[in-house]
Amino acid sequence: MARCATPKVWRASVGTSRYLSIYRRISPNVPVYHSAPRLITTHIQRRSLFVLPFGIDVGILGIAAYYLTRLKKPSQNNITSIFGPEPGSKESEESPDKVVRCIAHRGAGFDAPENTLEAFKYCVEHGCNFVELDVRSSKDGKLILLHDPGLERLAGSNISNVRALDWEKIKSINVGARHPNRKHFKEVHLCLLDEALDYLLANKVRVIIDVKGEDKQVINGILKTFLDRPSLYEHAAVTSMNPYVLYQIRKKDPQIVGAMSYRPYCFSAHDYDAESGPNNPRYGDNLPVQAVLRAADALHALSWRWAARWCGVSAVLLHKDIVSPSEVSYWRSLGVRCAGWCVNRPLEKLYWRGVLRAPYLADTLLGEPDMDDQKPNIEKPRMKEMD
Repeated sequence: MARCATPKVWRASVGTSRYLSIYRRISPNVPVYHSAPRLITTHIQRRSLFVLPFGIDVGILGIAAYYLTRLKKPSQNNITSIFGPEPGSKESEESPDKVVRCIAHRGAGFDAPENTLEAFKYCVEHGCNFVELDVRSSKDGKLILLHDPGLERLAGSNISNVRALDWEKIKSINVGARHPNRKHFKEVHLCLLDEALDYLLANKVRVIIDVKGEDKQVINGILKTFLDRPSLYEHAAVTSMNPYVLYQIRKKDPQIVGAMSYRPYCFSAHDYDAESGPNNPRYGDNLPVQAVLRAADALHALSWRWAARWCGVSAVLLHKDIVSPSEVSYWRSLGVRCAGWCVNRPLEKLYWRGVLRAPYLADTLLGEPDMDDQKPNIEKPRMKEMD
């Protein structure tokens, strides 16, 4: 029996090694051991029926999961109601007054203290009917308008994280104390999202809500805000740089119009511009951490367009220095609006209006042709030059 079994094993080994063993391919004279090929034969027979080579099976599963979990866009009526007709379209030629050109970034934060009622009143007085604002949550779950985690930049305060404090402890802080135009705005305080929306909706101002933070309080608070104000679906869009935050919001309420925000090197640097690239590194003294963050930036640069489509966005808000006519055309071909931030110089604004024909976010309303024509006699507060 052993004599009969050995040739069978040997024949199986030779057949296996002839087609599958790298040793037989490289050198036919290499001896083939009976035990090793037998194990290889058994292993391959079990896996070859179910597993595709080179990770193709994992790739197929990943692609399938991407398309199965991808969110759909909301109603086109809601998108058009918020962002207006597409520039250059037939509808925009018939109703040019409905075309969105300028969005006041943080309520025109160069002209008035950012993310405050005073800033939004300034926008309304100067004929701007579209603003962007930032939302964070306090310790007690209040949704407050604030871009930074703390109040050092706005108020010179030592509060580095409002998430650790209740609303009652921070609501009376003067956030206009360090603003260039502070002499025009006395005692400006933080504002709740509900207060801002009450004023903006009453004045028919459309809103982009930029979600800062990843905690459940701010996500659930945004969802509740839309449920309490059904008119928001046609007057407000939600944006975030974190695709997972945007996905969580839109998955629970698909009728919310979503917009993805993006700029290069957002993980490793606080600032970026086309001339100097990333600057003001987040962990400049820690080179290993900076290297890891740069790797995250590279991955982000490759995947953010896929993430935007996965979230079912209706618009993308991009750093102005990476927006080109081809970038605008790419998103328009997908039925997605493309806007840039922050466009502050008058010449840049003319370029966006005349060449790119796309909306933009601006920190100042100075140099806006439409608004200057509407309010020629309004005294504008002086703006400190900021680049």
